[in-house]
Amino acid sequence: MRSLTVRTSIESLRKEARSWLNFLRVGDEAAHARFRAVVPHAPAQPGLRDVQLAVAREYGLPGWSALRDALADLALLRADRAELADEVLRSAWQGDAQAACRIVHRVPDLSVASIHLAAMCGDLDEVRRRLAREPGAARVRGGPHRWEPLQYLAYGRLVGAEVHAVAIARLLLDAGADAGVGHDDGWGNTYTLSNGVIGQGENRRPEHLHAEALVDLFVDRGAPAFDPQVLYDTSLNTDDPRWLERSWARSEPGRWRTDRMAGLPMLDYLLGNAVERDHRRRATWLLDHGADPDTLHGYSHAPVHTHALLYGRVSLADLLAARGATVRPLPGVAAFQAAALRGDLAEARRWAAQDPSCLTLPGPLTVAAQRDRDDAVELLLSLGVPVDVCPPDQKRALHWAAQCGSVRVARRLLAAGADVDRRGSGYRGTPLGFALHFGQSEMVELLAPLTRDVFGLAQGGRLERLAEVLREDPAAAHARDPSGDPLWFALPDDDGVAVDLVDLLLAFGADPRATNAAGESPARAARRRGLLDAAETLESRGGG
Repeated sequence: MRSLTVRTSIESLRKEARSWLNFLRVGDEAAHARFRAVVPHAPAQPGLRDVQLAVAREYGLPGWSALRDALADLALLRADRAELADEVLRSAWQGDAQAACRIVHRVPDLSVASIHLAAMCGDLDEVRRRLAREPGAARVRGGPHRWEPLQYLAYGRLVGAEVHAVAIARLLLDAGADAGVGHDDGWGNTYTLSNGVIGQGENRRPEHLHAEALVDLFVDRGAPAFDPQVLYDTSLNTDDPRWLERSWARSEPGRWRTDRMAGLPMLDYLLGNAVERDHRRRATWLLDHGADPDTLHGYSHAPVHTHALLYGRVSLADLLAARGATVRPLPGVAAFQAAALRGDLAEARRWAAQDPSCLTLPGPLTVAAQRDRDDAVELLLSLGVPVDVCPPDQKRALHWAAQCGSVRVARRLLAAGADVDRRGSGYRGTPLGFALHFGQSEMVELLAPLTRDVFGLAQGGRLERLAEVLREDPAAAHARDPSGDPLWFALPDDDGVAVDLVDLLLAFGADPRATNAAGESPARAARRRGLLDAAETLESRGGG
């Protein structure tokens, strides 16, 4: 068995695999014997991915990806420590957390590089040593974000680093660290230490293991107990009033009505979010603490009771009415949508008979698709709403189902004849394109066998289905997307699959010299994306 060393490079192994493949293709017996020794059930006509698998197995690894990871770990041993330290610190905010964990695991004693890294890595002894030598280090800004040490501690999520987080935070605060320090996210929003350890938000950042103890410590040392960004981020994902309660217990109650978000007092704004997300426990807490049941929703600007009805939140509408919300009569189209979303077929039919335009507007079907309400979709279709009813931007219900991962709705829409390949929205994407962009893997599995979107199939690495489409329509290998880019610019992120796609397109006559709208060559674009094997394959076929 072969052994990797710090001198082994992925580039040399790529060249070796390509050379080995060439020998296999000309029938070299020694090459075939070597190949069969590690891949006994190999295909009769192996491709580059098969040979890369063989190379990896010669090193005792299960595949090419594992080989690349092993080489990346070895590369850490010869990399510049300052660069590695910056990479770890960068992961605290929009960096690569997995890479940071791998670096810390593989590089011994990296945490001694700076007090910022020591704080983030949970190295209590190193923080103590540095503060003993230089107490002012607790306020020094450093690292790629130019943050103070306590910020890296709050936003970092290195496995195992949480153990001493509270003790380190206390040491830094005792040495003069500012519990009220924060940073701007680039959009005018201030992210505090509390926001760092609580996480959540639009990106669903994980909560720190000791979030409650750390927030209590920060507030004890002067951090604001009333933190608008924390209140916003914790309103988005789970129906848990825990952080509402903790903030209320430590802050001035008046601020919950004087401080505003989206033009509304904070209590009222958060009630709108709770209604939007069907968070009954949070809505109850907010009403108990003074939220106005007649407030407007922060984004739809409809009364929250009306908003609840329009979006099928019947239980919350009843709660708001019981707490004093004005029950307003809904106009025809709105009443039709509310009836459909609560499953009242007779009422929806009555409104549709009074105003037939109810059946031609996309809103009700769109809302049902966003919320995976297949029952409401079935009701609307049974009344005669067209399955492909279109808004002005052409983003139909199937697009929304693909974006939101509403698989049950997508199945019903497809069974009713929804067009799986129509493009929509300003991006002119197909439903498969939306599912890929928003990471809806189950939706990709549903749509890929049905679509003829060659760009989505290429990007998603669905080569078997793509080959079927190209056999039926060979001209599609020369297609360009709405931006004017050929299929070469839809290579998947996996380099091995990208190589297979290159071979497939070449077999159907696609021109490897076809540039994109910006004049960039396919090989250059692939190399820029780190798809080096695909780039080399293109270059070898004249696509420099």
